[in-house]
Amino acid sequence: MAQFCVEIADADVDRVITAMCGNYGYQATIDNPNFDPSLPEDPSTNPEQIANTESPFQFANRKTRGFLTENTVVYETRQAKAALSKPSGPDISDPQ
Repeated sequence: MAQFCVEIADADVDRVITAMCGNYGYQATIDNPNFDPSLPEDPSTNPEQIANTESPFQFANRKTRGFLTENTVVYETRQAKAALSKPSGPDISDPQ
């Protein structure tokens, strides 16, 4: 499989990752899927929030891949629609 790569200056990597996370809504903590609301919240045994298992870098990478995928599909859909012939309307008249 081919790779599509970009280079980001070392001094700018944190800026880029922070911007991607901010723009796309990364959260350092997420809802705990195993939280039991019938029990008292406890940070050790029943936390309502847990640390996000996806790192900011992984999140930014996933969002970048999603951006490329979405743009490809939108472009190809637009191209396919443009290639279709436009049908003529039916001949419908009032019989009176």
